[in-house]
Amino acid sequence: MGDGGESRKTFMYPRLPTPMAGDATSPERSVCTPRRDLPPGVEERFVDAGGVRFRYLTGGDGDATPVLLLHGWPTWSEVWLRVTPSLGTRHPWVAVDLPCQNRSSLLPGRDRNLSAYRRSLVAFVDALEMPRLALVGNSMGGTLAAMVALDRPERVSRLVLLDAAGLTPRLPGRTARLYLPFLLPCYFRAPGPNHVRKLLTKAVFHDPGFADDAWVSAMVAGWSPRDRRRALMATAFALRLPDASVASELGRIRVPTLVISGRQDVQFPWASALEASRGIPGAVFSAIDGAGHFPMVEKPVEISDLISKFLV
Repeated sequence: MGDGGESRKTFMYPRLPTPMAGDATSPERSVCTPRRDLPPGVEERFVDAGGVRFRYLTGGDGDATPVLLLHGWPTWSEVWLRVTPSLGTRHPWVAVDLPCQNRSSLLPGRDRNLSAYRRSLVAFVDALEMPRLALVGNSMGGTLAAMVALDRPERVSRLVLLDAAGLTPRLPGRTARLYLPFLLPCYFRAPGPNHVRKLLTKAVFHDPGFADDAWVSAMVAGWSPRDRRRALMATAFALRLPDASVASELGRIRVPTLVISGRQDVQFPWASALEASRGIPGAVFSAIDGAGHFPMVEKPVEISDLISKFLV
């Protein structure tokens, strides 16, 4: 990738044929939501680090650099399970539940800001005891991936930011407006299926068909416990604080970086991701047609191919 003086590489990923249902390269959609039966070759593990009991999934039988996958708010590690079959042919991988989400414990203390998440994720990376790893992060997980790359540059071989939050100085007003109608009623009650489905179709997926019963049920379950709901809400509002942005730190990222954006992401438009990539020395940018905020769910073949080629 070289230094910041190299010419910038920007390309748009071409459309690929849609795989047939059940194709090994495109696991069924339901694999992306929490479930009791994990796919073959995927293991669930736990580790204590930074005051958090982290739950994570691991798999892959390759011998290349391990990959750590960081999901966004408010989801779970399973969101990556449509890309890991391809990724795992060369790379061992770890997909972690972020603190306060799914089966990882709450952050210690009362802080739910990104500084607290940042400290916990650095502790998790240290606990993995991997000399080098590649980082892939989506949404808030992208912010945290960039933060870990800044805090542990000697441990990070490559960085992939996928529809990452925190690349602009402030959370876009449009993003806040998309989430407020969902968040405000949560002060009084847990969200029901209709509210969850409306959020997923308006703010997350380009194809509304992905806001299916499995996704809706998983989110309803995740928001039902009162302590979890409070933590998720506090985290959401913390995304508007100054420490939730890495915009001023992008120029200090010194690892090879790929920035990917779903062209139909209504939360963080691809043009703003392209602009942010120009602040990262030597970064590569790609936009994915037909994808919203979670391209690894909607376009797993394209995302797997992009990441795999970049990690070589």
